[in-house]
Amino acid sequence: MAADRPIQVTQQNKVSLATAKVVPVILVLIVAYCSYVVVGPLSINYLINAPDDLKPRVAAGIAIPIVWFALLIPVAATYLRLLLVVFLAPGYTDIGNEKLRDDPSPEFWMRDVFVCDANGRPIWCSFCESWKPDRAHHNQDVGRCTLKMDHFCPWVGGVVGERSIKFFLQFLLYAMVLCLYLTIVMAYFVHERRSNVQWDLALGLGGFFLFFTLGMVLNSLHLAFLVLLPPELQASVNGNLPLAPERTARTPSSRSPLEDDEDSERPLTSEIDDPSHSRYFSNNNSNNRAFRRATKSEFWRGTVTYPLQPATDRPPLPAPQSRTFAILETPPRMNPWDLGTPYRNFTNVLGEKMHDWLLPLKRSPLAEHSSDVSFYPLGPQFENFLEDAGLVQYSASNQKDSTVSSRRGRKRKVDPGWQNGERPDGYFVEKETRRQRKEARRAEREQEWQRERDVVQ
Repeated sequence: MAADRPIQVTQQNKVSLATAKVVPVILVLIVAYCSYVVVGPLSINYLINAPDDLKPRVAAGIAIPIVWFALLIPVAATYLRLLLVVFLAPGYTDIGNEKLRDDPSPEFWMRDVFVCDANGRPIWCSFCESWKPDRAHHNQDVGRCTLKMDHFCPWVGGVVGERSIKFFLQFLLYAMVLCLYLTIVMAYFVHERRSNVQWDLALGLGGFFLFFTLGMVLNSLHLAFLVLLPPELQASVNGNLPLAPERTARTPSSRSPLEDDEDSERPLTSEIDDPSHSRYFSNNNSNNRAFRRATKSEFWRGTVTYPLQPATDRPPLPAPQSRTFAILETPPRMNPWDLGTPYRNFTNVLGEKMHDWLLPLKRSPLAEHSSDVSFYPLGPQFENFLEDAGLVQYSASNQKDSTVSSRRGRKRKVDPGWQNGERPDGYFVEKETRRQRKEARRAEREQEWQRERDVVQ
């Protein structure tokens, strides 16, 4: 990609960016004021130095501020981590130029699956003048495309995307607990003594942000568990989706990237990520049965071959390996990135371990793009789509077992080396050896019969 260049700033950009810089400061001031009310007017002036008509409650006056600041520490830590990511590394895609439109980056073609337009090319952003990776979306507030953009949030100073979504969820959860504590404490003492304006204001702020953060937490967890997509992203996903290369040249000794990664510790999120699928993605025979079945599918829209324009200004060798992709149109409401269970979707956002859920240290697993299959992990809906399109075919027994296992939320068992009409390594050599032995035995029998006929004559 080309180096970043200044983007065109509109009036909407100016207002949104200015708001995103002011709102975090206001939020910090609100928290500081609530902390002052809890420590000063409530704990010191009312509980410890009680009015003449009440007894001092020193223990409560000490415990309430301690609990408040204990709950405030994770809120401050997650918010600071979130602001650092949003301001310093939000996950914007590079700004390009119109010249890049003729030839998409090889990074797209090296993966087996990516979202594309009707011509089989990746999605082009006319604002950033660059090719968009899967699930990237252009945000008009900042004028940039963001990887897995969730929304523009002025409360955190910018766009929430794949790099900040984990810290955003943690901040919302801790902030909701803090607001709940503030609301309960202030409501109790406001009910006890209703003559303090500062308590009323703190109670109003606590109640307002409690309902606000509660709604945001429920909505964000709902999206995290179900991997629901914003309408803009869902529309692009429902466009044409190119699948695995079907006719790339392959020598018997070559191996695909997935086969080289067979012993890695990367978790298998679905059968599509299983190493046994590496043969399907790399074994591309013009006589491939799956390819012929796919051409008769209702989802079939054609093929696209990389490189799109073979280079003529350099020697023919070394030349990039040719890869042919099938262009398939996904059905409406299909979500290829739903990993099948709420727990898998949740851990795909927050991580596998409990400390990853609670501590704002590591980024979300969504920011890991080392897979050679797709930019983001694919789930069972996409695998079933491959089967419906005719690119994957199971035997009757496997289909029966897979139906039962899918209802239970389990993966289908894959028999390596025997998928889609393929055979294990050495199968054809052994078959040829058996044929030669059979021919040799037949020749020996014919010679014996000939000798017996000669003896009889």
